[in-house]
Amino acid sequence: MRQRRVGLSSSVATALALLALFAAACSSGSGGAGGSYVNIHDRAELELYDNEHTTSTQIHLPVGVTADYTVIPPYGEEHSPIALACGIYSATPTFEMVVHAMEHGAVVLWYAPNELTDDSLASLTEIASNHLNDNHYVIQAPYGGLDSPLMLVAWGVRLPLPAVEARAIEQFFDEFHDDAPEPVAAGGCSTAS
Repeated sequence: MRQRRVGLSSSVATALALLALFAAACSSGSGGAGGSYVNIHDRAELELYDNEHTTSTQIHLPVGVTADYTVIPPYGEEHSPIALACGIYSATPTFEMVVHAMEHGAVVLWYAPNELTDDSLASLTEIASNHLNDNHYVIQAPYGGLDSPLMLVAWGVRLPLPAVEARAIEQFFDEFHDDAPEPVAAGGCSTAS
């Protein structure tokens, strides 16, 4: 009988150990909408640019002149002398003005209008609105030329997302908002009224 108890305790211990491992995996892996949690810098799709296009000496183009950007949507480079006011846009703004806002620390939430459901767009808009209410510099705008449903962009960094992943968006803000050559303290982007 003693051996049976040891066997039972061993089985219970094994079951508890497996349950503990499962619970730990679930608590670190629950990313809410959009899947499991992964540190923003460990995401394979994160694009970091540290090159001649992300220096503090980027050219201000004359008003109305367009840039020939390396990638679209751009992460930096030459831009308009006028920054786009932060806010939630229903039409695609000019990249040149958006890049100037990013130079002042703005985060841009580009979305493919035909790829997001109404509920997903509402979730994205709620996230952007919360950041605007917290005086964070954010621009949300549609762009039909995306290769993914959502593209987060800040100065020198881009992250394509297959869906509105609240945790990834918040982590992107935490890591890259106001991390630019001319941070918010240097003027920032005003908020659209």
